[in-house]
Amino acid sequence: MIYHRYPARSLMWDYCRAAAGLLIAGTPLIMGSPGFFFTLLFGTVAALFFFYGLRTVNQHMSALELREDGIMNHGPRKKFFGWDDLSNVRLRYYSTTRDKNRRNLDSGWMELKLAGPVGQLRIDSEISNFDTILDAVAGIIERRNIELDETTEQNFKAYYGKEDPDGGNGPGNGPGGGRDDGRNHPGGMC
Repeated sequence: MIYHRYPARSLMWDYCRAAAGLLIAGTPLIMGSPGFFFTLLFGTVAALFFFYGLRTVNQHMSALELREDGIMNHGPRKKFFGWDDLSNVRLRYYSTTRDKNRRNLDSGWMELKLAGPVGQLRIDSEISNFDTILDAVAGIIERRNIELDETTEQNFKAYYGKEDPDGGNGPGNGPGGGRDDGRNHPGGMC
C-alpha cells in the first residue's frame, strides 16, 4: 500500500497564508469597533481565512491510499471512492503566470475532483506522486468510458503531452491515451 500525502513544505505556506489573513482581518475586529460595514467585511475575510486554515489542517492530517478497487481518504473526513461508483471526474489547471503551459506545474497547479455517491474528493497536484493517481484515474476513465467535460479532456491531453490542435479525440488522444514513457500504468490503460 502506498500512501500519498501533502508535503510539509507546501502546507507550511498554506498555514502561513491562513494565519496572516486571520491576523490582518481579525486585528481591526479585536482592537476596536469598526462599525457595521467594516465588521461585516473584516469578519467575512477572517472567516474565509479560518476555513482555509481548516482545509489545510485536513490536508495535513489526511493520506490517500490508491487501491485496486478505488481510492481511500484516511484522515478526519475518511471516505472510500470505489472506481465502480465513480460518476464524474474533473481536472482543472490553475496558472500562476500568464504562460498556460500545463506540463510545467512549477507555474501553477492542477486539481483533480472525483465525484460519486459518497460525495466528492479534491486532490491538488501538490500531493506526493500526483501523476500516479492521475494515471490510475485516466485508466478508469478509459475502462468505464466516463464522459468528460471539454476542459477536463483538454487538461488530460495537455498533461500527457497529447494536445490535439484540431480538438479531435482520435486513437491515443483520450485521457492518458498513447502515453509512452516506459512506465507501467495502473490498469494498463494509459
